[in-house]
Formats: sequence, structure tokens, C-alpha cells
Amino acid sequence: MNYFSLFDVPEQYQLDLNSVEQRYRTLQRLTHPDRFASAGDQEKRMYMQKNAQVNDGFHVLKDIVKRGEHLLEVREVALPSEQETIGDTAFLMEQMELRESLGNAGSLEEIMALISSISDSTAEYVERIDKLLASNTQEDNQQAGIELSKLKFLKKIAAEAKTREQKETQ
Repeated sequence: MNYFSLFDVPEQYQLDLNSVEQRYRTLQRLTHPDRFASAGDQEKRMYMQKNAQVNDGFHVLKDIVKRGEHLLEVREVALPSEQETIGDTAFLMEQMELRESLGNAGSLEEIMALISSISDSTAEYVERIDKLLASNTQEDNQQAGIELSKLKFLKKIAAEAKTREQKETQ
């Protein structure tokens, strides 16, 4: 299933998320199972499947990592294994330093500074991935896949930092 086609948006990394959300609402109304309560069982199943595809597509397209991975799948580019990301020792060191910084953060200000730093790094990854995917060469698509894997790790540590921030403010 090509979610870009389903949502009638360009097959590109950067999307207008407002238009994706508007299209989601429209598709939700058109495929919602309640609209087909009096339909036959086969038709109900078909619309339940369509509705599930709409929900899945929305979650993929609104997520910066999943969207990139889906774009690569649409382009029939194999996603890299975790081993390819783990093989980048500089990236591993960066991750270890971020985790250590988060573990050592003793105040809300330190946690917020770390969140800001992670946000800056995330923006740099997104920009790099966007350029790689825009060129759409085999080599750049493969490199974009590796960068997406790294971004996934970065998003995970960002979520952990946000959780720490919430605990500190309670």
C-alpha cells in the first residue's frame, strides 16, 4: 500500500502535514464502518480494511522516521539493518554521550538544555535525509535509510528526555 497515493500527496519526505490531516479526516468519513452498518458482511469488511489502511497511513505519514522509511519502501529500496547503524562508532559514541548526559542531568534546566540539543540534532538529520531523498539516487536512498535509523535512535532518547522532564515538573 502506497500511503502517498492513498492520501493524494507527493511522494517526498517533506509534506504539508495540515493537508495530510485534512485528507485523513476526509478519508475517515468516507471509510468509517458506521457508515456501512446496514451493508453486507463482505462490504463491511472491505470498508473496515480501508479504514484501517487510512489509520495506518496517517500514522506513517505524520511520523518523520516512518514516512522516510515508507518512501524508501515505495521506491523499492531495502531498509538497512540495525548492524549498519551500529557499525558507525562516531554515532554510537554520540548516543552514549547523550544517554550519559541524560543520566547525569540533575536539574530541570539541564534536562531542557539536553532536549534543545537533541531537537537541534534532529533538525540536522531531517535536513540531511530530505536532501538525500530528494536526489533519489540508489546510493543516496541507501544512505537516507541509514540516517533514518540514526534518527530513530535520536527520537528514542528525545522521548526519554521528555519523560524525565515531565517527572521533574510533577
